[in-house]
Amino acid sequence: MKWAESYAQGDSAEKRFATTLYKCIFATTHENIHEHWDVRDEQFKYDVKAMKRWNRGDSEPTDRIHYIELKNVQGNKGWLYGDADYIAFETRAHWILVSRPRLQEWTDSIDKPTSNKKEIYKLYSRPGRADVMTIVPTMDLIAISDKIVKK
Repeated sequence: MKWAESYAQGDSAEKRFATTLYKCIFATTHENIHEHWDVRDEQFKYDVKAMKRWNRGDSEPTDRIHYIELKNVQGNKGWLYGDADYIAFETRAHWILVSRPRLQEWTDSIDKPTSNKKEIYKLYSRPGRADVMTIVPTMDLIAISDKIVKK
């Protein structure tokens, strides 16, 4: 998948999530990139995570796992350590809302050995990038969620 297509899918997810909010305001490019949030309402900032493919060549995204970004591609803090109050994880039928501080605490508590390939609960970086990510099952996010919103 090309970068522009990935960006468009994320943008589309943000717009779909925004329909669940009252009086939503979208982040500026600076806020999105540096503060790690996408949309806010009168009380909270949300970072929206669209469903992703396990592998680029997969025909469809999956809602069984989600990626957690600890460091971004430049090696700076990832969205897990951003300014969002909640992370909104997309599934086929729902939005799973998890408090970002709770997600950070939960993620930090998991023993995550490093790996040179994508595996559940393991830290990995993509070749040629300074990012650090892990993958978690969606069921774990449901278990620590604050709210689940039907689409």
